[in-house]
Amino acid sequence: MINENSPLIFTHIPKTGGMSMFASMSEYYGMDIADMYDMSAFDNNANDLNALLRDASKSVYTGHFPFGLHEWFSRPSYYMAIVRNPIDRIESLYLYSLQFRDVIHNTIKETGFTLNDLFSKRMVADFYVEFEPWIKGDKSFASFLRCNSPELQNAMVRRFSGMGMDPTQPNKDTLELAKANIEQYFSIVGVQERYQDTLQIVRDSFDINITEYRVNKGPEKTKKVLKLNVGLKKRLKEMNKLDTELYEWVLTRFNTQLLNPIPPKLIDGGKREDFENVKLWRAIGSSPMRQSVMENSRMAGKK
Repeated sequence: MINENSPLIFTHIPKTGGMSMFASMSEYYGMDIADMYDMSAFDNNANDLNALLRDASKSVYTGHFPFGLHEWFSRPSYYMAIVRNPIDRIESLYLYSLQFRDVIHNTIKETGFTLNDLFSKRMVADFYVEFEPWIKGDKSFASFLRCNSPELQNAMVRRFSGMGMDPTQPNKDTLELAKANIEQYFSIVGVQERYQDTLQIVRDSFDINITEYRVNKGPEKTKKVLKLNVGLKKRLKEMNKLDTELYEWVLTRFNTQLLNPIPPKLIDGGKREDFENVKLWRAIGSSPMRQSVMENSRMAGKK
């Protein structure tokens, strides 16, 4: 079902188990995956996007982009995503980002470059542009939350509604649009906390025998260190009130789908040509791990 004539669009929300799903898909589809993680809303090369979205050899498109990519496809496609409890997701993002903060500080010491130099030379992915005050200053979770990043405020609603990195704040109408898009367009919206069930739904829905992998997990010892006070927990919940509502709604829908499978939804491509208007997220940079997983796939090309 998922092939070059009807590809899968995997809207990967960070820290929801998406890299584990990427590894499973890569083993199955090999180099037929279009890795869009290094494409940025703020450095949109329309020619590259045109070539990639028109590439008839790609069976899976994956990245942190929001809903809406199908509008620029000339082929029909399927949508899939995975959600996670938004409080846990952002805590995980913070712990994961601490590693990059240390790398950035070491790079500045070794090269003599400023942080702006690293951004301009693309030595640091622009995903962290909005986290600059945190990188330069206090590394606490409270400081992390003060950063003006859409990734910290209802990022799941932002992606499912298609608003992406729009500077305006999502509201109840945005939440309802996110739900409507899921109902109308998404074949699968899995749940990170129910990852094995999610993987089984993917296997059954698309008739693909993919292997389970667990990659990109934060160290258990580090996870136990983060203890939030009452004020921080309250603030984090308020910042992601809409995401929490969406998550709970998806969880109910997911439980229903386990008992009553939903047939995959093949969505017609919109055949738009204005590739400069494709909605993307910030780039996270190239990854040796992603490239290695794709190139070393045991079943590459045997979908």
